[in-house]
Amino acid sequence: MDGRNLILIGIATWAVILFTSIGSRGPLWFVCMLVFVAAFVLATYRDCPATRRRVLAALQTLAALGAMAAVPHGLKMEPVLLVIVAGELGGLEILPAFVWIGAQTAALAWIARQFDSVIVSFAAFQLFAYFAVRIAHREALARQALAAAHAELEVTAGLLDISSRTEERLRIARDLHDLLGHHLTALSLNLEVASHLAGGEAKESIEQSQAITKELLGDVRAVVSRLRADEPVDLAKALHKLRDSIATPALHIDLENVAVSDPAVAQVALRAVQEIVTNAVRHSGARNLWLRLSSSDHTLDVDARDDGAGTDRIEFGNGLRGIRERVEQVHGRLEVSSMRGRGFSVHIRLPPGNAGVAPAGSDASRVRPGGEDAAAPAGGDAGAPSS
Repeated sequence: MDGRNLILIGIATWAVILFTSIGSRGPLWFVCMLVFVAAFVLATYRDCPATRRRVLAALQTLAALGAMAAVPHGLKMEPVLLVIVAGELGGLEILPAFVWIGAQTAALAWIARQFDSVIVSFAAFQLFAYFAVRIAHREALARQALAAAHAELEVTAGLLDISSRTEERLRIARDLHDLLGHHLTALSLNLEVASHLAGGEAKESIEQSQAITKELLGDVRAVVSRLRADEPVDLAKALHKLRDSIATPALHIDLENVAVSDPAVAQVALRAVQEIVTNAVRHSGARNLWLRLSSSDHTLDVDARDDGAGTDRIEFGNGLRGIRERVEQVHGRLEVSSMRGRGFSVHIRLPPGNAGVAPAGSDASRVRPGGEDAAAPAGGDAGAPSS
């Protein structure tokens, strides 16, 4: 469930409970109610870590039970607070959630000194809230996985298009060289022999034919050379298709002269962008991802940043390591930086052509986190645009 909707619904429900009971409650009740809403807002804030969210949910449970204990014989709508807490448990597995809800219900029954149909009804409401949010949570995860798979598919399709175009051009070049080129060479040699055997006008015609053959052979060789030369790869088409396939986060693309002459560099750039987008979808919790590709000083620069949770300690998981390895293969440079609450940034600089693999221990990547070392929190690569 979207965090903003959960906050609004929860606060509205809390306000209804407050204003329908405000005339007959003491100071302890009001303190518990204020503690509950404060913990609720903090727990549903999008940058709240999972462990802290669970602690705040436990605090909400204690505050709700405290408010009910303050008026054990005059309960009105206070048990609804437990339903709100149950809804926040949607990310928990079924067994711990059932234990939590069972403990809340048992405490409610003990405070009310009864276990009747009303208590059972509130237990049912809690289960309903838990499963409703759990289903929404699982659907959100499924959408994220689908978006990540779609992004990978779009990039793979772009790479396949680049590869197939390159292979087709090389095949045509080989065919021209092996078939037409060889035949023209043989024809030129035969005409050379014939020119020495013939005389008069026949010799002149043979020499003209030989000159035309040599000129045609030169043209064929020139065409073969052009076909073998690297054709500039326009990354714009693949990136725009990638943007159209992603709903959240919103992908903002800025392109400046991004035709790349080396297919290997183009593949590294596309794979890096794919990893950045995939991890922004899966881990960062970002609403926006800004991606800028530009060519300057004979280099290709890829800059990405998001507005996700960020982290003070960056850890290189599989995704970031994969980007670093690909960048090093073309002798490029990778920089990552992040700070909790300020999102995640990646800068990649690639050369115009493949300059070989960077030597071991080279300074091909740099980490500039809000903390120190290079790594990503468990479950993802720094929860940021890149994995």
